[in-house]
Order: sequence, then C-alpha cells, then structure tokens
Amino acid sequence: MHNLKSAIIASAKGPATQTETGTFIRTYCFKPDFTGFSGHFPGYPILPAVVQVFTILSMAEELKGRSLELISIVKAKFHIEIHPGQDVRIEYREGTIQEKLSIESTITVSDGVASSLLAIISEKE
Repeated sequence: MHNLKSAIIASAKGPATQTETGTFIRTYCFKPDFTGFSGHFPGYPILPAVVQVFTILSMAEELKGRSLELISIVKAKFHIEIHPGQDVRIEYREGTIQEKLSIESTITVSDGVASSLLAIISEKE
C-alpha cells in the first residue's frame, strides 16, 4: 500500500485548494504506468474503484497531516470509467454522520462525474 500511496501523491497536479465552503479540491493525472492500473484490465486499463477510494483517503490524510482509517462506505456510485492520462478532479468535504467523522467526495473527469462516495472515517492516533 505504501507504493500505491506514493504513486498517488506523485500523480497530483499541484497542491490542493480549499473553497470558502470548506471543500478541498485537487487534480490528479494517472499515467499509463501508474501502479493502480496493474491488472485492471490488461489492454484496457481502468482505475479500480478501490484505488479511487484510496486516492480520496490519501488526499484527506495528506491535508490533515495524520493517518485516517476507513470505517465504512455509506454510499458509493461509479458512473464513468477512468483511464490513463485523464485529468481526475477530486472534491471532498468533511462532515459528520451519526456523530462520526465522514467524507463526502466527488470524482470528475472531462465527461462528467466519474464517481461519488460517502464514507465514515476515523483518525488514527
């Protein structure tokens, strides 16, 4: 997982920004040799859903400056395939669900919303 996390961080196209409403935004571009495409699928690479979730979590960890743990995925939808070389824009905001820390995120590509996620997380000590 450490290699994947390093590869995700290296794929960022600049620093994250925060909007006035508290949403964090960062753009990534996953090159054809990005380790997250490995085996998914030979000859037709698609960014796996689990890598999309891990990218959101990695972005949140980097911005918070501490490790986070995914407790549960409340809702996830995957609409558009993400392929190598596409600009991938991640937006997320923190919130609470039943008094637990949560992340609500949207991943967009040029064709529109690729995926959305609502997850409960916790901060590791």
